[in-house]
Amino acid sequence: MKSRRYKLPLIALSLSLALPAFSQSWFTPEVEKRAEDILKNMTVKERLTYIGGIDWMYTRAIPRLNVPAIKMSDGPQGVGTWGASTAYPCDLLLAATWNPDMAYAFGAALAQDCKARGVNILLGPAVNIARAPFCGRNFEYMGEDPFLTATTSTGYIKGLQENGVMGVIKHFTANFQEYDRNYVSSNIDERTLHEIYFPAFKSAVQNAEVGAVMSSYNLLNGVWTTENPWLLKEVLREQWGFNGLVMSDWGSTHNCVPAVKNGLDLEMAGNEIENEEALRHYLETGEINMSEIDLKVKHILQTMIGFGFFDKEQLDPSIPLDNPETAKAALEISREGIVLLKNESNILPLNANTIKNIAVIGNNATIYAAGGGSGLVRPFHYVSYFDGLKKLANEKGINVTLVDLYDHMEDVLYTAAGSNEHGLKAEFYNNENLSGTPVTTRVDSRINFEWTSGPDAANVEKNYFSVKWTGEIRPQETSNYTFIVKGDDGFRLILDGKTVIDEFKSGSTREKRYTMKMEAGKAYKIQLDYFQGGGGACIDLAWLKDGDENRFQNELDKADIIVAFIGHNSSSEAEAGERSFGLPQDVKDLVLAAQKSSKPMIGVVNAGGNVEMQDWEPKMKGLLWGWYGGQEAGTAMAEVLFGEYNPSGKLPVTFEKRWEDNPCYNSYYDNGTKQVNFTEGIMMGYRGYDKAGTEVQYPFGFGLSYTTFNLSDMQITESSDDKYLVEVSCKIKNTGKVAGAEVIQLYVGKNGSSPVERPIRELKGYQKVYLEPEEEKFVTLYLSKDAFSYYDVNRKNFVVDNGEYNIELGFSSRDIKLKDQTQINVVSAIDEARQDTEKGNLIPSVVKQGEIIRIAQGCASELNIFDLTGQMLLKQIDKCTIDTSYLKKGAYLALYKIDEKFHTGKFIVE
Repeated sequence: MKSRRYKLPLIALSLSLALPAFSQSWFTPEVEKRAEDILKNMTVKERLTYIGGIDWMYTRAIPRLNVPAIKMSDGPQGVGTWGASTAYPCDLLLAATWNPDMAYAFGAALAQDCKARGVNILLGPAVNIARAPFCGRNFEYMGEDPFLTATTSTGYIKGLQENGVMGVIKHFTANFQEYDRNYVSSNIDERTLHEIYFPAFKSAVQNAEVGAVMSSYNLLNGVWTTENPWLLKEVLREQWGFNGLVMSDWGSTHNCVPAVKNGLDLEMAGNEIENEEALRHYLETGEINMSEIDLKVKHILQTMIGFGFFDKEQLDPSIPLDNPETAKAALEISREGIVLLKNESNILPLNANTIKNIAVIGNNATIYAAGGGSGLVRPFHYVSYFDGLKKLANEKGINVTLVDLYDHMEDVLYTAAGSNEHGLKAEFYNNENLSGTPVTTRVDSRINFEWTSGPDAANVEKNYFSVKWTGEIRPQETSNYTFIVKGDDGFRLILDGKTVIDEFKSGSTREKRYTMKMEAGKAYKIQLDYFQGGGGACIDLAWLKDGDENRFQNELDKADIIVAFIGHNSSSEAEAGERSFGLPQDVKDLVLAAQKSSKPMIGVVNAGGNVEMQDWEPKMKGLLWGWYGGQEAGTAMAEVLFGEYNPSGKLPVTFEKRWEDNPCYNSYYDNGTKQVNFTEGIMMGYRGYDKAGTEVQYPFGFGLSYTTFNLSDMQITESSDDKYLVEVSCKIKNTGKVAGAEVIQLYVGKNGSSPVERPIRELKGYQKVYLEPEEEKFVTLYLSKDAFSYYDVNRKNFVVDNGEYNIELGFSSRDIKLKDQTQINVVSAIDEARQDTEKGNLIPSVVKQGEIIRIAQGCASELNIFDLTGQMLLKQIDKCTIDTSYLKKGAYLALYKIDEKFHTGKFIVE
């Protein structure tokens, strides 16, 4: 493409220049006045207490002023605080859909669940960039790329807020690890922050108009984020024009005075640090003043008013708590985010004509697999992978068998003496010591549970419960039997009244064994006790008979194919901790043992990102990444396995082969210093792998389909829309035999020299396209100046880097199908301002910081100073000069009035 000179529009030099900086549309003069009127009528006590939450998830009510309590809930993958709710897939799976429309649908569905519970504010989405696979909350985030994260989260927030519920963008910022998160400082240079870690937050403010921002637990460059004035005041409010409220994460406020003065509005979950006593003390000493308190109160009030929460009832009883419509949305999202990574010899989709028996193994086969922590949602019901696969397979005449490493005794357990009902009687208690009356009684055919969000039993609390299973064993053969009990927290096995395993005490997951001889024809009383004291819960009872060492392999060999549902879950991947890079060791051992079978294996993995797979991936014939698929995961995965749904998910993170390959390998841990220096800078994720030329396991943006696609006829043209510089068009055709969807990914990379190091390629556009077999579509993607810009730390702004750029279209960052170049030659606003300084209105027009500029025409009755984005920085009256002491380096516009006539001038501070 030939070189063109693109001129970026400057602010019009007219009265229209006298506009405020970007402002969120819900923030109107009427909203602001109403907030100020309420504030004027509040007592000092009411003001001092209003800036802290109450009862864990509420703001404070002031009934006499008609200020209601505002209700919140944990998110982001469901309304998790107020009992059972629809459990959606995790946000990393949502990002894997590469579909902002699906993100909007996610937010809209969440809004329905919120309103069914009277929730005003959902604490999500979370948009911290995934730097390495260890972070226990990566599953809550949206991957490694700022553009993909920004577009996905913007859709999510719009879906939520346009349906009456406020979103909270979190965690601001650089909360990249969970271990020691309260004390580690993320030390990141300014350019990296603006190019990698800020874009999703900025888009949330300016494109989605989010109502609230939540600070993070960590320090940023040595300062707690709850008291960081550069972050909360200069960047968030002054640069981005945020009008909403800034809240702390729960318990992340450390110091009263800095938090008051430096931008925190609402301390959650209560006034632990900014309490009334402390605030009155610091008011008396003069370390804070009442205007600073009033500003915090005003921010909270105007946000709640702007969202209409003072004027409407949030609870909508017409919306069911267990909502089939939002369950349907959860299913649709889960389907679309599944990523097919490997499909040797087209083993998938499963062929019902040739497969008659499927063996299922894996730690996640029968459970509700989810990540743990505050984002964990307890569903009313869920479809496990095993149940989903069995249901669909049975409809096709295929038998599905769950094969365990050990025998779970279903054939020999009975509920009571003389009973012919198989299983054990289960009694659940809402305490940890089996005391009182059971709240629920049922029969369990096997004891093999991993409850990530509390037991799937009515009326039982999520935490701090206990269970007693009773019945009898009727062995079918005389032999020595080894009982194997595995669990976390407390468990105890009693046989014929004798306690043979006693681990009824708090602790991590562990396994205990007991061997005894049992005779056929006899009945033995059995009692298994268990208690859970918080977090995930697992309890497993099995046995092995002498001579059964080969039972596992024999069962697998009866099948035509093995499907392994494996990975992490809330017991190994959760908030406040780091997970291992590999699979849990017992899970890996199970997979390796199963791979001794001659039967082909398909792996389905749950994890919030990559896991080390060198030992077992080569022997997998098929591999699917299920992330954490929510309550409908079993149905969604079964449909993909059988080809009822063609997978279209794409990786939102790079899967490295080894942890040592990761760009942040040498700078992830603090090594005891509490300081983590992000030495990789902007070269993280695929940018870093590209720079190093590192071979990866699966690249960013990768994902297979059951059909094939072709890209052709690439065209690059100058855009006729002022919002964009370039339009990139191509044709995409489904060349396969089944319908499917493909994501066209647009990458931009600078050729030649640059003032700063630039990545080889960066994602700057994408579009998901659905096509029938042989169908073809013409698709156009648009690039604004942002696609060609980098953050200039000297100018404190993004600037376009003129020159030649590679424009690439492909199906992943390592699968580029079409490539061309374009020349960008933009006259920047700063450069044009420099050219226009000869007009003579301001003398001199180029100065050093601190120097005085004289207005040539005389003294102005009104003087306004703007930066070149249109943000008003200063407004004064009766001025003859401009003092630049308070201005940073850069170009500025002055609008001033003399004799009722406005004049303009431009000047530069060097």
